Amino acid sequence: MTRECEKDFEAIKGYVESYSISHNLKKANYISSLKMVHRGYFSAITWSSELSHGRDEFLKTYKNANDDIVLRLSEVVSDLGSCVFNWLNGNYKVSKIMLRVCIENFIRAVSAIEDKSQISEKNVYKLFVVASSQSVFDECKEFYSMLHADYVNLCADAHTAALQNMEHLTSLADIPAFDDDKSCLVKDFIVRVSENVNLIFCLVFNDFYHSMHHRNKENILNGLKKRNKPLVMRK
Repeated sequence: MTRECEKDFEAIKGYVESYSISHNLKKANYISSLKMVHRGYFSAITWSSELSHGRDEFLKTYKNANDDIVLRLSEVVSDLGSCVFNWLNGNYKVSKIMLRVCIENFIRAVSAIEDKSQISEKNVYKLFVVASSQSVFDECKEFYSMLHADYVNLCADAHTAALQNMEHLTSLADIPAFDDDKSCLVKDFIVRVSENVNLIFCLVFNDFYHSMHHRNKENILNGLKKRNKPLVMRK
């Protein structure tokens, strides 16, 4: 190990020894953003839990659904959890990548209700082309379009399409840390995507939503904008 490498290794060790994010809780913007991110994430956790416990009823209600679709829907919430975890720790680029994966898995799962081949479609461009014309999204075209637009924007980071999205590769400089501007930007993505995912799930699987425990239905609605709640409660 060279002298420079040894010195940098000691710096990394020091970072690990002193690692903590609790000081972020003293920042008003962090707390405000955390509350908004948590609301949407908790809504997703709630319907995912209902889906896990009510799997048989879900499959009975939606004849075109299968275990692969249920599994993929559960992965959506796991992806969202990874996104939130990385955001909490200041790892904004990975957070956005996981959010992109979350959107892709969600579109695969819902789209597969109408076309089973969508669950394993390798061409992502084709995945969205097919999904865009499917009747399963007819009642939520507006929200599907917003998800698609966010996916396109998030791909700029996943594929480092623009210079401003590339991380500098200089030792500890890229170790995750709170950044007010980046945190706010990624928060906006997470809040918007999680709401649209939650909303589309409740609209496409509206009968299943209405079969849930009343407290869980309230917790899901809590993650939606006021103007969108009547769309879900229409039954």
